Amino acid sequence: ESKKLVHRDLAARNILISEDLVAKVSDFGLAKAERKGLDASRLPVKWTAPEALKHGKFSSKSDVWSFGVLLWEVFSYGRAPYPKMSLKEVSEAVEKGYRMEPPEGCPGPIHALMGSCWEAEPARRPPFRKLAEKLARELRSAGASAPVGGQDADSCPLPRGQEP
Repeated sequence: ESKKLVHRDLAARNILISEDLVAKVSDFGLAKAERKGLDASRLPVKWTAPEALKHGKFSSKSDVWSFGVLLWEVFSYGRAPYPKMSLKEVSEAVEKGYRMEPPEGCPGPIHALMGSCWEAEPARRPPFRKLAEKLARELRSAGASAPVGGQDADSCPLPRGQEP
């Protein structure tokens, strides 16, 4: 966000986890400086914001939408988003205001955070720095022991969870 780079494909499959549990964004194959345009046939529809699907408008706010879907993937333990829906159905449903239900066991505040990422109006979506702050606060209140974010929001340690 601060570097004016738009990833365009934020998804769990593009997050690498280091040995010290730092999440790193990878696969910048679709990344561009903020601007319009991309071949629609190459878009990861289930992760792409409605304004990007409909008008080819990509921005940090369209990446925030994708981050909401990524959060859904994480809290569903890796399930595919929009289960049992075709790409066409997803595109049409999202345009009409459909948003995914919380994954089973997902804390309400985390689902609310996802919902803020999925605001129809891009300007109403929070910036990544605010998302990192809110996510860190929610994870701490849920008993996570490691911070998210910190001085460098480009490098966010993951919480160390309890073993099952």
